[in-house]
Amino acid sequence: MSIYRCHQWDEGIEQQFLGVSPVWDEVSLYQTKHPDAATETNDIFKVAHRSGFDHISCLDYSREYNGIVGVGCNGENTVAVFDIKSESSSVLKIQAKQSRSINSISFRHNLLAIGFEKGRSDNSLQIWNVEHYSRTSNNDHINTPLQGCLSSETVTSVTWVDEQNLLVASPKHIRGIDTRTSEPHPTWQINSKLAFGVTCDPFDNHYFGSFSEDGTVAIWDQRKISNATGSKKNVDPLLTFPRLVPEWNPRKNQGPCFRFSSVRRGEFATVYSGDTIRRWNYMHVPPVPPHAPDSDDAEKLTSDTPELNNLKNQCSQVFKPSEESLIVSIVLDVKTDYERVVSFDYSPDLTCATSTNFVCMRQSGSVFRMPAVECVEEFNFNPYNELSYCGPEGTHTLFLPSSDSMPSKSRRGINHAERRIDLALNDDLKKYTNSSDGPNGGDDEESFEDYEEESDDDLDNARFPKRHESAALNLDPQSVMYNDICNVIRRRALMGYGLHDCSNNIKILEDIDIIDGQMSIRNVWKWLDLAKRSLDKGSMISEGVDLGFQGVLGIWNGPSFMQDEIRTSRDSGPLTMEMFKNAVQSIVKQKGTKTANISIPKNSQKKAERMLCLVVSGWYLANSEFEEKLDILINLGFTTKAAGWAVFHGDVNKAIEILSRAKNERLRIIATAIAGYLAYSDSKVNSPWKDQCRRMASELDDPYLRAIFAYIADNDWWDVLDEHSLPLRERLGVALSFLGDKDLDVYLNRVADTVMKRGELEGLILTGVTPKGIDLLQSYVDRTKDVQTAALISAFACPRYFISERVKHWMDSYRTLLNSWQLFSVRAKLDVLRTKLSKNYNGHPTLKANPKQVHLQCLRCNKNFNKPVGQLAAGSANGNSSGSSGAGASLIKQFNKLQMKTSESPTIANCVHCGAPFPRCSVCLLTLGTPIPDQPVEANKNATKFNDWFSFCLSCNHGCHAHHAEEWFRKHYVCPVPSCNCRCNSK
Repeated sequence: MSIYRCHQWDEGIEQQFLGVSPVWDEVSLYQTKHPDAATETNDIFKVAHRSGFDHISCLDYSREYNGIVGVGCNGENTVAVFDIKSESSSVLKIQAKQSRSINSISFRHNLLAIGFEKGRSDNSLQIWNVEHYSRTSNNDHINTPLQGCLSSETVTSVTWVDEQNLLVASPKHIRGIDTRTSEPHPTWQINSKLAFGVTCDPFDNHYFGSFSEDGTVAIWDQRKISNATGSKKNVDPLLTFPRLVPEWNPRKNQGPCFRFSSVRRGEFATVYSGDTIRRWNYMHVPPVPPHAPDSDDAEKLTSDTPELNNLKNQCSQVFKPSEESLIVSIVLDVKTDYERVVSFDYSPDLTCATSTNFVCMRQSGSVFRMPAVECVEEFNFNPYNELSYCGPEGTHTLFLPSSDSMPSKSRRGINHAERRIDLALNDDLKKYTNSSDGPNGGDDEESFEDYEEESDDDLDNARFPKRHESAALNLDPQSVMYNDICNVIRRRALMGYGLHDCSNNIKILEDIDIIDGQMSIRNVWKWLDLAKRSLDKGSMISEGVDLGFQGVLGIWNGPSFMQDEIRTSRDSGPLTMEMFKNAVQSIVKQKGTKTANISIPKNSQKKAERMLCLVVSGWYLANSEFEEKLDILINLGFTTKAAGWAVFHGDVNKAIEILSRAKNERLRIIATAIAGYLAYSDSKVNSPWKDQCRRMASELDDPYLRAIFAYIADNDWWDVLDEHSLPLRERLGVALSFLGDKDLDVYLNRVADTVMKRGELEGLILTGVTPKGIDLLQSYVDRTKDVQTAALISAFACPRYFISERVKHWMDSYRTLLNSWQLFSVRAKLDVLRTKLSKNYNGHPTLKANPKQVHLQCLRCNKNFNKPVGQLAAGSANGNSSGSSGAGASLIKQFNKLQMKTSESPTIANCVHCGAPFPRCSVCLLTLGTPIPDQPVEANKNATKFNDWFSFCLSCNHGCHAHHAEEWFRKHYVCPVPSCNCRCNSK
């Protein structure tokens, strides 16, 4: 059983298909049904049928005569020709002299080619003229074949290539037959077992396909076969697919379903497992013209290993660049709507000429039509994160929406709770003290708990995904692209996210989308802001040692952590432990009373290092400042946080007092429970109170309450440090204040390994902007692809203290992004600020400034206008405007910046190399470089400098003073030079 599309039988927009029933006794005609030409449906129904045949073995239809069908019946060993659209039409029966099976038939105009089984003295290939077939008579006049050949050979398959040529296959050969003579003869012949189901590509009949009994499919090119030498040609197929279709027995059943696409060029398909149609797209590869190998190619060939040369020889035998070939470009699987599909054919789509549908026949004989879900063949993002993709349906571009057109949930600014600044670092907290617009909007404890869940600083908090769960399930493509990191980076850059002001970066992150403004990034920029201010004031430089942007881990471990960094001047030599300790003690002393009040273990061997670590982490406060911070926290509604801070500073009584004064009754009850600590703190006996505290430490939702109960239950600070929901800075503060030296060393290294592995940005407070910090930033980039933040953060320390190829790669990537968005001014400012940040404490930049990319050159000697300023001044004083052309260290600023009308800057109107005068201004006719006369004395100096600059048209090469060009093109469109019609200002 099988189904075929009748290409020339379409009734308007309706397509027609011929199908053979599962019991091989009936031929049916099916037709699609569409309501109109603009609407595509999958309705298909039977319009006609003809039954009564005995085991149909093959079928074909006439392309010229609508309705004429031919079927080969192996039960009667005849070919029946009839009009399926006329129930009363007569049947023409064609039979060979010797009764034998019919394997294949093919119509072309008035001719019908028939392939028979082998006979003794009769042709197995016969061509009959059925032009005079009559629908009403018995057609006795059609009783002899027109032509015939291949008398002692079975013909397994036959198909017309064009009006004169046939493709004929036998069990061991495939031939091309020329029918223009009275006795057809082969024009070529190849030996192959791939000699069943010969089918031509409808778009290019040079290509044809065939298959073998074991299911191997091959694609051939007749031109390649015709050009081969020899009578029996052994030509390999262009493509071979071993066992692509199931094995079959030609004597027992019909061959597998193999179809070339009638919709798209270069495609064929097969049925796979009864529920999948596998589509193969192939492409034509033209031959590559040979070229003579040069010396470099010869060197490469001689340097190759024997194994590589052997592999190249094998490849050259399989793929020959000098010959035309085919390659498989893509393989697509289409899942059928129903199972047990045995045959199919292509069906065009009304709404799109290149879209594909399939009409399928199941094993039961039922027929259905289904669309093929097309695959995107090519897609590409432009620098603005807009997606263009193309496929069979055409090309489409998904433009990025503007901020104003995005839904509020996709671009909303963060509310006060989400804009929480880390209170340990914020220097401007008093603005919240008298306002109800704090992060919690008052003392509502339930609201505060919700805020704590949403604003947790730990990036691995399990609650974080729940916060955006509903949004993640309902994102449209435009929202995805709008919130993609590429677009986020661009929006930040446009808003001024950069190196010039760290506090401005915090505001930008607050104003941008909530997902982009994560607490960890804002906290890191706040820490960088404080670190940069300390470095600018010189408070992190002492005794010839520069500890700028150093983290807690580096200060704790000392010189061993800074081996790959330059922390001293060249004259001081490498950093030693003595230099480091002296520098740390000096820096701590500079802090005055603040460090004097820091509480640290008395038995610590690194007291100064601990104090500086607390300073670096921001966990150091004078007594008055600490009380003020607690009051602010309470006023803002952070009652549990204030209580937690009190415990972290070793004052449990203060924590009880804070909770007992809370408006929330639940917190007052918790204060009563904590008060039991005063009675059991010195007791080592396990009590029900301690058991209850341990239970509360694991069951409460608030991380600060969990930490409080964990501590008071066992008097062990490790229980607090294991509370990972607490911000890293607070855990570091507890560890530095209470752990012993060995425990602190273990804890810092363990946390550092964790934050570097997970890419938690807040870990930079621990690692600093150091090589360890670059490892952390690498993990962050791998996780978020935020190369912008990584490049900007690393620029504060690289290459000032160390050099890293990864930082260079991030910065080059970010600069390339800015250039692709045409944000050249942003990129230029970035380059300037990077150079400034690279200056060491001696004031020498460690980053070489980018060379100038635009310059003026002389029309005569084609050299830059460059010369040391001193020589220019001397030349002007001596009346020699040409001067010497020797190489000087300092270049004249390009675009005539040295030609300003100031007492310090000499007037230069000639080339400093050859003495040729500069071109004249097209408006005032004065030589460029000469100041514009009659300018107001009190005019703005910057405006005056700009007025004198060169201004050139890159099309006509005519120039003016910039001020004259502005004045001229306010009223004119054409160049001021006579006879020049260039529209300079429109280029």
